[in-house]
Amino acid sequence: MYKGTIALRQKAIDYMRDGYYTNALPGTQAYYEFWDEERYRCLYGYTVNDITITGNHYFYLNYCPIDRSVKETLPDGTVIARRDRSFPAFYDGDCKYFNALDTCRKTNKHLIVLKARRKGYSYKAAAMLARNYFHVKNSKNYVFAGQKEYIIGDGLLSKAWEILSFVDDNTAWTQPRLRDREMHKMSGYKKNVGGADVELGMKSQIIGVSLKDNPDKVRGKAGELIFFEEAGALPGLLKAWEVAMPTMRQGANTLGTMVAFGTGGTEGADFEGMEELFYNPDSYDCLSTPNIWDEGATGTVCGHFVPIHENLEGFIDEDGNSDKDAAIEFEEDNRIKKKGTSDPKALDQYIAEHPMNPREATLQVSSNLFDIASLQAHYNNVKVNKLDKIGTAGSLFHGKGNKIEFKLDGDAKPIIRYPHRKEDDLNGAIVIYESPHKTAEQQVPANLYVICHDPYGQNQSADSSSLGSTYVLKRVNNISTPDDMIVASYVGRPHSQDEYNRNIFMLADYYNAKIGFENDRGEVIAYARRHRKLHRLQEEFEMLDKKDLRSKTVKRQYGMHMTEARKRQGELYIRDWLNTVRSKGEDGTQVLNMHKIYDLALLQELIKFNHMGNFDRVMSFMIGMYHTRELYNSEVRETLDDRTVDKWFDSNYY
Repeated sequence: MYKGTIALRQKAIDYMRDGYYTNALPGTQAYYEFWDEERYRCLYGYTVNDITITGNHYFYLNYCPIDRSVKETLPDGTVIARRDRSFPAFYDGDCKYFNALDTCRKTNKHLIVLKARRKGYSYKAAAMLARNYFHVKNSKNYVFAGQKEYIIGDGLLSKAWEILSFVDDNTAWTQPRLRDREMHKMSGYKKNVGGADVELGMKSQIIGVSLKDNPDKVRGKAGELIFFEEAGALPGLLKAWEVAMPTMRQGANTLGTMVAFGTGGTEGADFEGMEELFYNPDSYDCLSTPNIWDEGATGTVCGHFVPIHENLEGFIDEDGNSDKDAAIEFEEDNRIKKKGTSDPKALDQYIAEHPMNPREATLQVSSNLFDIASLQAHYNNVKVNKLDKIGTAGSLFHGKGNKIEFKLDGDAKPIIRYPHRKEDDLNGAIVIYESPHKTAEQQVPANLYVICHDPYGQNQSADSSSLGSTYVLKRVNNISTPDDMIVASYVGRPHSQDEYNRNIFMLADYYNAKIGFENDRGEVIAYARRHRKLHRLQEEFEMLDKKDLRSKTVKRQYGMHMTEARKRQGELYIRDWLNTVRSKGEDGTQVLNMHKIYDLALLQELIKFNHMGNFDRVMSFMIGMYHTRELYNSEVRETLDDRTVDKWFDSNYY
């Protein structure tokens, strides 16, 4: 608990009372001593009442007027809050942030910040830019953003320009300008020396750069300080970061600090880069801290997280200590209210903007029909309780009598992350959650299982992020329970498509199932023809001949062509399936179909699904929804299909 923090911002209080910082006359020794001492504090920090703050924090508290809420007592004694121009208060969360930045500079690290909305980070960034402009000679300080409006207008640089004007007007640190543009200001002046104009003075710079869709714009821009503004909405953030990192390094030394901060809930935001940086800070030269936030994250690290209940207005005492318990209770009440709105996405939007943990901050809320909050809660449960271990990784092979058998493989590595990373083994592995149900005659019933498959497009595996994705679904039936669930999966991108296709046809034989698939790539039909396996392919679904689902241009015998209309309908099918009630738990809560998914990567794709990204597992699962609906009126038979009488199909042609 902090005490006596008002002394840390005494100079700002003096200014608000008197209208000036010092009554010492300009040009006197006392005047110069005052401003020299203040410059020292802005550079190296300040200690009072056993509290030490950094130089950046001191400058922010005392020389950066901002728009903030202040309390006003009315004549009748009522206290109200209103927005006014004032100096920042000391907050415990801000102190933690500025200390983290100081640690970064001293340990050759950068900082990734994932935060709740409206935490004043644009103002804090603007203050740091202005501090360097006035006090760090020859420094270059950059602001990168995807869109220009994040930089100027009401953006970060506009806030920095306001601070520059205030400091120029009210301190002894006034700087002339060599550049004075909308996106670029440079301190200093020109002097004629030997007939030539020479630039002199501080020559510190603040520069804004709109990256748009070109992350290469950061190349060569070495700076004392670099901010990535609204990083969660910046396309190509990860590439931009990796391009910028070498420019900040000289040998073993890091010459400046990069900071990326972002907030969840931005419509259409691509959060993959932000999430990758946050959860893998060590891989990107970022300061790491124990992940005390996410369930099941014990022993892992993450970047700097700012939850909604930290520095929440109305729940901070006069010394800047957050009453986190009361703030959490307040936010939980707000979430209950959001559940009662007519907008099904209102709660997801609110949670993403007011997160209590990083996973909530990374929720995708745009164009996603699925219940993201419930999926995220289930994902956390699967991860914490290691329910993904219900599945067994291994491989299929031809055993005795040429029957397909499954064997455990300790070296098999299923791809459990979305998006996958460059170090992941993309060969993938078959994962069995439930072995095929067999009759008394040891036969797998026909129509009990269906296979859904989303192929990848080319035979070379190294140059694409797309994966082959295959799931085996057990249909609703009255002979084997539980049902209506995923019983097996195979996701990967081995060195050849033939290898992938070999595995999915072995799955089809193992579960006596037909393969429904997207038929515009992957050589599935060609493979089936070569190996006499056409009987394992699902014919084009009759339901696709409906007027609203009909394709005017593509008609194929096997599989399905995925049009935009079919995708939209498929999303509805998935949503309805996920929300289907299966039973009630011991505590009376509803158990839904989604609670029977133990595939972590599929859950991640469902949570992050949008119409712009690459979601191979979701697309495969979508085909499965069509497949099961197509067979809705087809009964599960306790016998094998007719191919068993033909010895040709029992032959090993793999």
